[in-house]
Amino acid sequence: MTAHPAPTFAERLSNASEADALRDGTLAWIGPLLPGDREMLAEGYLELSEESKRRRFLTAIPELTPALLDRLVDQVDGIDHVALVVFVEVGAALHPVAIGRIVRYSEMPDTADIAFTVKDAWQGKGIATLLARRLCENAPEGITHLLTEVAVDNTASLAILGKLGVMQVHSAGDGVLDVEVALSGEHLRLTPPPEGQRLHPLLAQYAQQILHMRDLVCEELLRLTPLQWLAETASVDSVDAGDT
Repeated sequence: MTAHPAPTFAERLSNASEADALRDGTLAWIGPLLPGDREMLAEGYLELSEESKRRRFLTAIPELTPALLDRLVDQVDGIDHVALVVFVEVGAALHPVAIGRIVRYSEMPDTADIAFTVKDAWQGKGIATLLARRLCENAPEGITHLLTEVAVDNTASLAILGKLGVMQVHSAGDGVLDVEVALSGEHLRLTPPPEGQRLHPLLAQYAQQILHMRDLVCEELLRLTPLQWLAETASVDSVDAGDT
């Protein structure tokens, strides 16, 4: 593992896309998750409640291990693993309000997992829809299908995934829905198994669930303090994040 300094404001902004206007006119920038976010994510995760952990990623993990941080931060290469952060302009500061990622399955090179989370106060403004679309626009080369899992009660994520292409939703049991999305005019390929079974074997193998810990990063990145226009460091505060 290589130690990276915390990203500066200049690094954040220089890597971001041109601003988009949200439904209420607020300006939003989207840029990559940076290597220096690693330690901040690890420390902030320890503050989460057990209920928050359960709702977000379907299991309770006591801490972010070095191996998980390698996967979620250090292995974001912009080629097979893309992670994007949304910042909004409020006054003279940029606030991180959402994060999403899309990761290629090595066993199925034209298929990727996808996830996104938006801070509670910023839901309903079109951020998740914008972020999901940008993730697909910046998806690993050759990706034609998405394969992911969501909680049964996460209707917002299902609605957004349905906007990305043709979608099928399968009940995998234990409060989990498996989702396949065919992008850009592609057709669905998977035949649904009996209810309670996984839509694809990849989703049944913990080692292959690239984003099983998807919302750990989503939750902690949203604890960053606002990036002041002249600030040169970022830190963690206690602001909670909400579901997409």
